[in-house]
Amino acid sequence: MHVSRGRVGQAYRVELSSLTLRAGEAVAVVGPSGCGKSTLLEALGLILKPERVGQFQLLTADLASDLTLSAGRRETRWARLRQHQMGYVPQTGGLLPFLTVRQNIDLPASMSGRTTEGVLLARIVERLKLTDLLDRLPRELSIGERQRVSFARAVAHQPALILADEPTAALDPNLAHELFALIIEVVREFNIAALIVTHEWSLVAESKLRKVVAVVQADHRTVFHEQ
Repeated sequence: MHVSRGRVGQAYRVELSSLTLRAGEAVAVVGPSGCGKSTLLEALGLILKPERVGQFQLLTADLASDLTLSAGRRETRWARLRQHQMGYVPQTGGLLPFLTVRQNIDLPASMSGRTTEGVLLARIVERLKLTDLLDRLPRELSIGERQRVSFARAVAHQPALILADEPTAALDPNLAHELFALIIEVVREFNIAALIVTHEWSLVAESKLRKVVAVVQADHRTVFHEQ
């Protein structure tokens, strides 16, 4: 996969040689700041259109063939896939301040016509230690609590793939360790594939995750390789 970002003459290119994500597995994306990790995540999350793709598949959807569709048809199809099959965890939580924790968690499912009621949601909420926070507003939460809610929101509609962009970046080391461990536990327990951009090398090593590592080239290009 090749994807470019920036103006003509000043653009940089991000390349991913190959990557296979399995259900129940988390894979870390690591590399120096500004190398294009978030750009890679946006391309895999169907936000940015790749310039060139060999094979690109999510479950049974052939995304490489979608590149031949008109922009309108492709975006409609990809928006539906993002809504139903993907969850996203931003660095800063991204919670809506006027909704309670419960309402924030319910939002993606309600938008995709699903429900988050039932045993699965209860298990996710319990595992992420959110049971006593469901009726609070985001402003009443700590940073760590907001990040846990953001992750719960990303997984509650049972997507096939979670994309997390440095979900522990704003946390102190102890909270970062706790949240990272919880993310790995939930991904494995609920059989979700996850791609996690992170600078937390020690947490990646401790969790024994596969890595996609950025190699920055001299020609405004970053190549990501599996390790």
